[in-house]
Amino acid sequence: MDAMQIMAIGAATVVLLVALTNVISQVIKKIVNRENCPAQVVVLIIAEVLTILTMVIICSIMHWHIFWYYWPVAILVGILVCYGAIFGYDNLYKQLSTAIKALIEAIFKKEG
Repeated sequence: MDAMQIMAIGAATVVLLVALTNVISQVIKKIVNRENCPAQVVVLIIAEVLTILTMVIICSIMHWHIFWYYWPVAILVGILVCYGAIFGYDNLYKQLSTAIKALIEAIFKKEG
């Protein structure tokens, strides 16, 4: 499997995780009393649990070893999933594209 396939699978996985987080959080928010737990905390917990489980499942299916840096990456991706679930795909895409463009500018400005 080459890098482009892994990136495409990763992007599709993040989109699927955002959708699952939205569905599960809506169900849990109907069950759990809102005064006891803010909705954003519920979404964050669901996003992190789903993302870490997904990382473990994908690594076991692909027979990859889980290195130490997979855990912080899974936590960061979980935060992105939470952001996408709370603010929507459009805002997440806009923020990521702005950050990537700024990173590319900084890299080429530094080299040039």
